[in-house]
Amino acid sequence: MTTSFLMVDGHVRNFTGHMDRLAAAAPITAQFDEPIRAKLRAAKGQAICAVTVENNHFSVETRPARPIKPTITVDIHGHRDERSQPTVKGVDSAWQDRASATSRRQGADEGLLIDESGKVIGAVNASLFVLQGSMVFHSTHPRHLPSVLEGPILDYLRLRGASSKARAEGFDINELRAAEVWLIDSLNGIRRVNAWLEYGSALQVSEVRPVAAFIPTFSEVNAHLWESAEEI
Repeated sequence: MTTSFLMVDGHVRNFTGHMDRLAAAAPITAQFDEPIRAKLRAAKGQAICAVTVENNHFSVETRPARPIKPTITVDIHGHRDERSQPTVKGVDSAWQDRASATSRRQGADEGLLIDESGKVIGAVNASLFVLQGSMVFHSTHPRHLPSVLEGPILDYLRLRGASSKARAEGFDINELRAAEVWLIDSLNGIRRVNAWLEYGSALQVSEVRPVAAFIPTFSEVNAHLWESAEEI
């Protein structure tokens, strides 16, 4: 089992959630808590970190962080989900990399995962939040692996007055077009979709937010996540 995240000056957003995810798959993780932290503390500044626990061993890999695009273009046609173990992080990374590369060649930053009925499960490498009015919709599709940041973000949005609703069947393409859509993952935090790539053309999303005035922006929520980030 692998979990990955961005670390900035020794701080990680919801690090406890990452360790809990590892422990759920590999209970021996608890014995490695301090050695894992020690290796992470050796990385300075901003670093992309990957922690793997398997066969009674652990490994920590770090590399320099890359620039983050806060707003992105998403390929709305999507990819039929061919992951073999969709709820286990890291197992299908090769397939996900190929799908993402296909979307980038088309001119998009990210792609969508589509099930056999045409419903959107999520993004290839991220969770989706769909915001409309005072509501925040999130996927609980059986093939969806939620980002570790989903819980903290939902908690904060509810604190600010939003209501949330799970979508066990995923999303329709048309409702994505009419909403404000956030992609969420532990490397990039929250990124807002500002254009949909359709038949080779990037269709810009309206600058008028289709949400209630009290709903915070994705930038505000990103700031909150770093304010509450855990020190390693």
